[in-house]
Amino acid sequence: MKQITAYARRLFLISAVLSVLALAICAQSGRSWMNGFVFADSDTNGLPGATVELTGDQNNDRLKSVHLSTKAESDGKYSLKDIPYGDYTLRVSADGYEPYEIKLYVGSDMLTQIHVRLRRKV
Repeated sequence: MKQITAYARRLFLISAVLSVLALAICAQSGRSWMNGFVFADSDTNGLPGATVELTGDQNNDRLKSVHLSTKAESDGKYSLKDIPYGDYTLRVSADGYEPYEIKLYVGSDMLTQIHVRLRRKV
């Protein structure tokens, strides 16, 4: 009987340790990433060199210092990495085009894809 109790205790301890390890491995990092394309005069050809900026909510102490920026590649594709979750303003601009701006929420450990079409200034 004593051996069965010791065996059950070890089995419980091993299963508890494995459960904690599984939770630690699957835990969220709180960082996300975003990618997409910037288009202009065409729905198929990207706008190279467009500036893509992501600015954290200025009313949130954790995000008010976050400002990420990148340039669209030759095919119009852009990518931002290591984005803390929360509320942001996305701004896309290029010379000769009207800037585009929206508010959005970036979730924890998520891929956000936003494709933007800029309009020429008149």
